[in-house]
Amino acid sequence: MQASPRNLLIDILKVIASLLVVAFHCNFLYDHNEFVNYLFFKGIFRPVIPFFFCVNGFFLYTIFKNGRVKLWAKRIAILYVAWMLIFSYFWVIPNYNSPTKLLLNIVIGFNHLWYVASFLVGGLLLYSIRKLSNKTLLIGSIILYIIGYFIQILGDLKLVTEPELLVKLVNFTPTHRNFLLFDLPFLALGYIIRRSNFHKQLTRKQIIRLLMLSVVLLTVESLFNYYYNIDRSLSIICLSCFIAAPVLLLSTFSFTVNARVDSKLLSSYSIGIYLVHPLIVFIIRYFVTLESISLTLVAIILSIVASYFLIQLNKKLKYIL
Repeated sequence: MQASPRNLLIDILKVIASLLVVAFHCNFLYDHNEFVNYLFFKGIFRPVIPFFFCVNGFFLYTIFKNGRVKLWAKRIAILYVAWMLIFSYFWVIPNYNSPTKLLLNIVIGFNHLWYVASFLVGGLLLYSIRKLSNKTLLIGSIILYIIGYFIQILGDLKLVTEPELLVKLVNFTPTHRNFLLFDLPFLALGYIIRRSNFHKQLTRKQIIRLLMLSVVLLTVESLFNYYYNIDRSLSIICLSCFIAAPVLLLSTFSFTVNARVDSKLLSSYSIGIYLVHPLIVFIIRYFVTLESISLTLVAIILSIVASYFLIQLNKKLKYIL
């Protein structure tokens, strides 16, 4: 899905981001130091998912330009269906007597698969507005993201207390974390960066300064959320991410990594780890009870091993990664 030559550092960061997602879902360090866990996994490391979307948007430019959008959409749709079937036990059986919940899972995506569903719809939406100017796309993305953040903060700070339906809506994660208010803004940022060649216009010193600014902003926002006891684990819209995620993408073009590593293989591992890790974590927790550090390490190792077999299987089935 990515154009050649590949950027090795992007794929390295994608693997790291996938491992951080595993650590987040294992509540890494939570039982040892709740504050440190909050500061990092609900603050500084928050840009990992937005970074994925920015990278996706960056490479969607080439897909759109080469007229391969139908092939891309087919691949993502099959990937989504395949993994929804793999995880069907976890969303069909508990909701078999509730058609509404079943439909919600199918449309929104079970657990982490919301990312795939959102990517598909958000990518198609970006394709439909691809001819808009960079300025219009940027302004629109900012407005959409702020709307999503505002909806989220209404629930986080309990600013809405009635009516009950409205309270449920602002506290329902997909109301703000969706293809329109979350996915599209970051896809558009990556798309704009590629179309304008902005990734070739910044110096390494400028990137370092932007990275430092991002860390500061993420830390300040994390401390703010901690102070106000905002502890909704799926609440992942943070204002700082709108700067930090594209800066992470830009940084991959300012630094080089000299290593004989198969970049495409790293990309496959990042996808495999992300897709399979909830199943691994469930299996571990079903058989044993581990503290967060041990759980994270075991989950990461088993997810990597499982990803290896998925990569081998994908050579024949093609559409599971």
